[in-house]
Amino acid sequence: MENLKLKTDFPIAYESPDHLMPWGTMRDNSTNPSFIQEVQDFFKSNYDLDKIKFMDLGCSGGQLAVDFYKKGNIAVGLEGSDYSVKHQRANWPEYHDKMLFTCDASKPYTVLLNDEQYKCNMITAWEVIEHIHPDTLNMFFTNISNHLENHGVFVGSISTNVEIIDGHVLHQAVFSEVDWYKNFSKFLEGTNLVLYKYPFEHVVRGDAGSFHVLLRKEVNE
Repeated sequence: MENLKLKTDFPIAYESPDHLMPWGTMRDNSTNPSFIQEVQDFFKSNYDLDKIKFMDLGCSGGQLAVDFYKKGNIAVGLEGSDYSVKHQRANWPEYHDKMLFTCDASKPYTVLLNDEQYKCNMITAWEVIEHIHPDTLNMFFTNISNHLENHGVFVGSISTNVEIIDGHVLHQAVFSEVDWYKNFSKFLEGTNLVLYKYPFEHVVRGDAGSFHVLLRKEVNE
């Protein structure tokens, strides 16, 4: 396994309702082999890459990152809650602090590969972005931009639904799809991320009331 490390002053998303009420992270462990194969084919045909560097945000049980890793890729999963660590759930007993790490993805963090900044070809977040408070979405996307190679892509799903569990408002950024597109320029300000239509046939999550996006890092060289 590659030498991967995480640097952060915010190892747990203590302020997040999803840490206080870990409804998703105690249950979810999503993956999709068809999506993984489609992504591998995409990077092979467009960039002549047989293997990629991958990261999944809000990875929950870590299955998607682990499945990318088992296909020969370098892969990292980040999760805001330590529920799966404490309960030895899913892939965490085997991969914690090796390729699965906890941190608050809405605060500054740096993933290192062999002690250098980890630069991904693809970063994903499935049913995660709506959990981030609007005031910290710019930092969330800044972290993504910092961890992408030039021309690397971010893809994921965003729910437009309200979700309240036992009084905890889990979805903090609830907008219609139209309003999300109106607000993206603000959330992406200062990054090199450009919004495109989601290009893939397959998805990992696509709950009712969700839509899919692709952001491409574009830096003039």
